Amino acid sequence: MDDNDSSPVERSNQAIMNLSSLAYNYLATRTLEVDATNLVAMLNKSVDDSNAPDIDSHRMRLLYFYGTLPLIFFCIISIAVNVKILGCVYWIRRPLSPTLQISLSLAGADAFSSAALGIGLVGNSFIPEGLGLKLPGTRCFLLGLEVIRIGAVIITLGHLVTLAINHYLGILKPLHYLSIMTHRMTTCLTILLWTLPLCFFMAYFNLIENEGFQSPGCKNITFLLKKNFRVMFGSLFFGPFVLMVCIYAHIFHIVRKHQASRLRFSRVGLSFRRNGSNKIHQNTYHLLAKNIKAIRTTLLILGSFMIGWMPATFLFVFVCDDCLLPFDWISKYPRFLVYSASHCLLILKTIVNPIIYAARMHEIQVATKRMRSSLCKFGRAVGDKDSLGLQSYEGIFRDRASQSKSAVCQVGHIRSTKCSQHDSKYSYTTPRSQREKTSL
Repeated sequence: MDDNDSSPVERSNQAIMNLSSLAYNYLATRTLEVDATNLVAMLNKSVDDSNAPDIDSHRMRLLYFYGTLPLIFFCIISIAVNVKILGCVYWIRRPLSPTLQISLSLAGADAFSSAALGIGLVGNSFIPEGLGLKLPGTRCFLLGLEVIRIGAVIITLGHLVTLAINHYLGILKPLHYLSIMTHRMTTCLTILLWTLPLCFFMAYFNLIENEGFQSPGCKNITFLLKKNFRVMFGSLFFGPFVLMVCIYAHIFHIVRKHQASRLRFSRVGLSFRRNGSNKIHQNTYHLLAKNIKAIRTTLLILGSFMIGWMPATFLFVFVCDDCLLPFDWISKYPRFLVYSASHCLLILKTIVNPIIYAARMHEIQVATKRMRSSLCKFGRAVGDKDSLGLQSYEGIFRDRASQSKSAVCQVGHIRSTKCSQHDSKYSYTTPRSQREKTSL
């Protein structure tokens, strides 16, 4: 049928159908575009989600790489400082006092602890996490290193408690101190402080059934992540710490009481003397200086102990699988920073210990000066030998020339001596005017 023959109603229906088809085609096209856009977005999101673990692991690797290097460097500094203190032993006059002997052993314990901590950082963090290198067959070695690291902490803590008891005996019983703290007693205490913690933790790691060293390949170490082991270690730490606080608090009380009594008796004894007020003032100033020094030493000991050891100990005791705080108590980036800061304080404590206990002692200061002078003299002697060795080839010809010259001079001297002896009988006098000219 022709379009001209169609009725107006049919033409309007046809137009409506055409418009509907156009609208449908448009909507279908838009829907396809939207679906394509959504599909691209979903693909991009899936790609981003797949790349997110890689980016996250890369960031953690960078954190471990650049975060453990300063800690390892601090461990090396701690080892150097403590080894320097130990190197002074050769130049210290014998016999060693008990305080000096325990302080030197403490320096060795700090060096040992820093070495164990540094090797642990390299084996547990820097190489596997920072460099991304897996070390197969090293689980038993790393577990043994953990035994040494934990044992070294208790060794250092035992030395600090022993020094506190040593100071307490020296102040409480000064007359019986040398009879109690003999050289034999001090040596036995030092040996026990070094051997007992290591033997205890080695036995503990070996006696747990199907865990620790009894597990195949030392792979099962779940006991380290449980509350029982953490509570046991915490009791070994906080018990000696409370004992140290009580000892130094009592020492401080005894020193204050003793100085107050001395000040009172000095005032009574000097009240009848001439110019007594000036002497009382000087004595008071001297006692006040001693009091301030005692307060400073006590605060250094307890303050460094709390700042250096407490953060790492709290994290170790209260963060575990079934402890008060789980391992994921905070996100991994802040957790890494918290653990790095606690390890840094722990290492700094091993650097501060020899400064508080050993380097401030007069014997150590004198021995350090002697060691430096001896090393400087040795360096000069080696330098002189090297310079002589470089000039030895030229010196051979100089020696030969000087020997020939001396031989000629000796021959000439012998001849002149004979001539003078032969002509000595022919004497003559020089005129006075000529002697004056000669003397001028």
